[in-house]
Amino acid sequence: MVDFLEQDLSTIQFEKILNTIQSYCLSNYPYESGGLIYKDGSIKTYASQINDCNRYLPIYEFYIDLVKGQNVLASFHSHLYVLKPSDDDLFFIKNYDIPIIIYSLNNKAYSSVNIKNETNFITWPFEKACMRKI
Repeated sequence: MVDFLEQDLSTIQFEKILNTIQSYCLSNYPYESGGLIYKDGSIKTYASQINDCNRYLPIYEFYIDLVKGQNVLASFHSHLYVLKPSDDDLFFIKNYDIPIIIYSLNNKAYSSVNIKNETNFITWPFEKACMRKI
């Protein structure tokens, strides 16, 4: 997961990003939610068009910002249980050419999927303990 983030962000920024993602996603529990991560470490969150435990459908502004945003590093969203990307996630990654971070609300763990469909699974305690080793 950190491969595409650490190349542009410091460890402190990366940890702050993960904390922000976790807080935002948990604040919308049990519904999926998400947003975009920018190269400067900032995060923009977007409401979902629907309140659904199994699907995040971002508002129109998300796609506008994604297409026009040259500084977008990755996207993120939550899943209620699983860390595995859905078929919709894989379609999104391939069509927008951007990696995603998935946060599992019930497992409190992260996964990331990059353009080559390489998936990394990271649990939060491991992330805190081994930040520099990944």
